[in-house]
Amino acid sequence: MLIEMGQTGTRTSHSKAALSLSTADNEKKPPSERTRLVEVLSELHELLEDYSPTWYTEEHHLRLESALHAKKKH
Repeated sequence: MLIEMGQTGTRTSHSKAALSLSTADNEKKPPSERTRLVEVLSELHELLEDYSPTWYTEEHHLRLESALHAKKKH
């Protein structure tokens, strides 16, 4: 489950099924949008690595690394 912060500061939960759909949608977006997504994901990665919150597990780290490497290949 993903919890996303909305523009109003409220949190929204997303199921894995919803994430699958959004990932498929991202593959259809123009390269400039994918590039922006990779940049944002990279920034989040840097913040998580720098601040290492207690909830940020090795599994999160590995999933993020995998996602970044997969997106950079496109």
